[in-house]
Parts: sequence; C-alpha cells; structure tokens
Amino acid sequence: MARMPMASPQTIRTQKAVARKQEHPRGRKASLAFKARELYLELKRERLPRLVVFVALLVLIGGLAVFVTERRLQSGVFSRLFDSIWWAFVTITTVGYGDRVPATVPGRILAILLMLLGIVAISTLSGTIASIFVDRKIREGKGLQEVNLRSHAVICGWNNGAERILEGLGHLYRGGKRGVILVNEMDPEEFQGLGARHPAMDLRFVRGDFGNEKVLRRAAIQNAATAILLADTASRSVAGADERTILAALAVKALNSGIVTIAEVLNRDNEQHLRRANVDEILVNGEFNGFLLASAAMSPAIPTVTKELLSFESRNFLRQIQIPPGFIGRTFGELSEHLMRTGAGVLIGVLAEESKMSLDDILSEGSSAIDAFIKQKFAEAELDVLEGEKDDYRIHLNPGGDYVIKDNEAAFVIGSAAG
Repeated sequence: MARMPMASPQTIRTQKAVARKQEHPRGRKASLAFKARELYLELKRERLPRLVVFVALLVLIGGLAVFVTERRLQSGVFSRLFDSIWWAFVTITTVGYGDRVPATVPGRILAILLMLLGIVAISTLSGTIASIFVDRKIREGKGLQEVNLRSHAVICGWNNGAERILEGLGHLYRGGKRGVILVNEMDPEEFQGLGARHPAMDLRFVRGDFGNEKVLRRAAIQNAATAILLADTASRSVAGADERTILAALAVKALNSGIVTIAEVLNRDNEQHLRRANVDEILVNGEFNGFLLASAAMSPAIPTVTKELLSFESRNFLRQIQIPPGFIGRTFGELSEHLMRTGAGVLIGVLAEESKMSLDDILSEGSSAIDAFIKQKFAEAELDVLEGEKDDYRIHLNPGGDYVIKDNEAAFVIGSAAG
C-alpha cells in the first residue's frame, strides 16, 4: 500500500501553529458567524424571512381581532391580550388545545379564517424549510455545496492510486474522525461509491477544477490543515497534469500560507517549480520503480521487504517519532538501545536540521578592511548574498553510534504503532 510522506520538523511545527490558530476562540466565533450568515442568505433567497414575518403578523392580527371581539364576555377567556395571541398561535399551528374557544359568532368566523390561513402558511413554511435542506443535501452529493470544516485534509485531483491514499488516511485517522474533502471532476455516482467503501471516514466532495480559487474556497482550503495535490490523470490528459498541479499549489498557498502541502508530479523536471511554490513535500510518480525492479533481479526479497515496511497492514512499518527530551545531547547508540529496550522499534536514522552557510562563514575570520567593506555594501544595498538559503533538513540514515542527537530532530524507526 502506498504511504504518505513523513512530515519534517518544519511541517510538524506548521501543523501545530495552524491547529492553535484554528482552535483559538476568535477563530471558532468567526466560523460560527460565517455559517450563520451563509444560512441566513440561503434562507433569504428562498424568501423564508418574509414568510416568517407573514406568519407572525397573522398571529398578532388574529389574536388582536379575537381579543377585541371576545374581551367583553363575562367568561373572561380572552380578558388579556396575551391569552388571545396564545390562542391564535395554537390555532394557526393546528395544535388546538381547546383551552380557549371563541363564544361569539364574529369570533368563530375569525377562528375559521385563521385556521384556513394557518394551514396554508404553516404548510408553506415547513415545505420551504424542508426544500432548503433537501436542496443542500442534493448539492452536497453533486459536489456543488460549500463545505464548512476545519483542520481537515483536502485531496486535489484523482488518479489510479488515489484510493490507496484514502485507505492510508483511514489508518492514520483511526480513533478520530477527521474530515477529508476530495476536489476533482469525478462523477457524483463515483463519489457515492467511495463513500460506501470508506464508511468510517468523514468524506466530502467538491466538484470542479482544483486550480480555481472559487472551487478551493468551497472546499474550505483556508481552514484546512493539509493539502495533497495528486497528478490528475483520471479526468484530463496526462500531458498537462504537472502544470495543473503547479497552478493548484500556487492557488492553495495563496489562500492558506500555513497549510502543509504534499504534491505528486509525473516529470522530475517540474519538481523545481513546486519548490518555488513552497510545497512542503514532493513525490515523483514511479521514481522508485527502477530501484525495486533492479534490486529484485539480484535480491528477490527486497521488493517484498519494502512493501512490508510501507504497508499499514504490516505489524512493523516505517514510522517517524519525536525523540524523547531526555535524549537530546546523547548519542545515537544510546537512543537506539533505549528504543529497542522499550519496544518502540529499531532506530534507523534521524531527521536533522542543518544551518546553511552565512556571509560571515564565506569571509575570512580576520576583521580586514576588505571584509568590512563587503559587509557594508551588502547592508547598504539591503541584499542577502544567500537569499533563500535558509535552514535545511537532512536525513541521516545510520549515522553511527557516536552521532549526537540535537534539538528539533526526529527519529525514524521500524516498529508497530503501539510501540
């Protein structure tokens, strides 16, 4: 089974920052206000507010008319205006408790008119409300309804391997039902089949071009935690798949700069464009096929072992874990021994943060006049000689037992999820 790429420390920090922002009370209030406004606009399009006002006026006018007609009777049934309004409301909703009944002929004629108008008004009101929610459900099934989720995953595009990603996300989200929104141009019937095959997932669908900002907004990309951009070969030609992925990456980052993005490309030459779009992780489709096929020729078991490590069904698979705080500053060998002893897994490497070279590293150690002049000119021009060359993250597989564990590093282990 295909596995999702493991996040770097930078990606993890981004996810935590996005989660904190989305869990902030102001963020929740803004989301509730947006949903309320959206519902109001939809009700307004169906003229529901006018219908509600009409029903309210009908109750008030009917109650007032009966109060004027019946208040002089000695029975005192309608001696108070509130009692008359209560009766009108009970009558118009066809509840009819019978606790208050008009005694005069004009009062009973008013009651008949109120009953007839009430049946029409309440039927129209309930029918309008029902049609709004039914229409929303139909639009949602067709992928035309705006989705309101937070901290969810958005999968843009579709291809033959996309359903394996859903299976992988199902394993990752096990124990917590996080939302997953598919943004592509598949038929609604095909999406219904996906929902039936993955009933444990909160699966949603937005139909349209995932490079279009309006379509991405319908998928609530501005509130999403993760975006997976697939090489879309299911609905369009393979030739322009990478171009669509690059445009989608730019659109996603423009709408949500803090989102974690993972992109798939068919042509390795297009990887550089995605890096310029600040995509966090990039996978080249089929880049490991040559290695697996060549390895199988010499060692037939290597592809089987690789599939075992990359499968969620396996008892032991490749995982990324946080290094225990007590092991910062200690050696790779000590950490390896600890993880083996506790049953967490077999340590195979670390993800390390490494700083790039600065201007001070390039210039000589001495404070010569030439060095000072160079630094001054760069400062005056407001230029960075190594602009874009920020801290990098490198994977060190089996760095040796004497390798010292540093802060902000993560460990790669082979072990079970419960380990």
